[in-house]
Formats: sequence, structure tokens, C-alpha cells
Amino acid sequence: MKLTVVFLLLHLLHHIACEKAYVVSNEQLEAFEGESESLVSFENLRTVGSDRALNGSFVFMGDMDNDGFKVSVELYSSPQSDGEYKRIVFDVPPTNICECFKKFYVQFVQPSVSAGDITNFPLVDEDSCPIPQGEFFIKTLIFNTQDWPDQVPRGLVKAIITFWKAGENVGGLIVVVRIEDRQD
Repeated sequence: MKLTVVFLLLHLLHHIACEKAYVVSNEQLEAFEGESESLVSFENLRTVGSDRALNGSFVFMGDMDNDGFKVSVELYSSPQSDGEYKRIVFDVPPTNICECFKKFYVQFVQPSVSAGDITNFPLVDEDSCPIPQGEFFIKTLIFNTQDWPDQVPRGLVKAIITFWKAGENVGGLIVVVRIEDRQD
């Protein structure tokens, strides 16, 4: 009897620790160019398959360091998934690029790519600066949400990710994801 209770408790803890109460699927990607020059390009990044995985490539046209480059993220929510978006308060103001990658890329993207040949983008750690130039591939990326917050809005969530150089928009990406309650 004790063994059964211990097994059930461990199974429950595994479920709580490893699965969120929601699932995330990629709905839309839209690259945009910079105001007067574009130093990042996400034009070749797409969603593919029934799993809505990310696939393709992106380009950083030069090394990006904290002296001149920043990234910002504006977040919008459409709880009814009808495209009527309202701004939510969890924006990331223009932040030094290396610090932004160390905090947000490491939490939201890197856990999905660190196990396997999903990308040739280097792993980000405390010493990762500058962010390197190059063309980087992504193969069938499905987000691992284990380290994402427990409380997230349901419906469509739109993130406008903008790269800045000396205060000027140099390109970016609009990402729309669908967040739904997990069906067990």
C-alpha cells in the first residue's frame, strides 16, 4: 500500500513539474524590415506541419553587442482568438541585446533547441556577447514550455520583437501563438 501511494505521489509530482496546464502552437510569423536599414532578417522562417513547428532560417548581418544594439518586445492578447488584440503589461522595453538574449532567449527558446540538431545558433550563456553575425537555421522547432510562467493569457498572443541600433529600428519579427488549456 505504501509503495502504491509513493508511486502515485511521484507520478503526480512528475506531471506537475513537467507539464503546464496549457499548450502553445505557432500560428503566424511575419518578418518586418528596419526603418532605413535592415540588419536582421526573418523572411525565411515559417511554421510547418500539423504541429505548427518553426522551420527555416534567419540572418544577423553583423555582430551585435551591448554598445549599440537593443531588443524590445511588445505583447498583445486576443482572449477570444478573434484578432481583436489588446496590449498587455508584460512588455520588454528596449534592452541591451546580450542581456535580453541571456534572460529571455535562454528562458523561452533555448530549452527547445539545446537537445539536438534543431539549430546552428550558438547556445547562449553568461559570456555570450556579442551576438554573432551569420545565417542560422531552425529545423522543426516545437516550444518546450516547461520553464515558461504558469500564468499566461489564453487565446492568441502576439509578440512584436524589434531590433534596434542606436535607437533606430533595424528589423524584427511578429510572432503569434495560440495558447489553450491542455486537454487530458
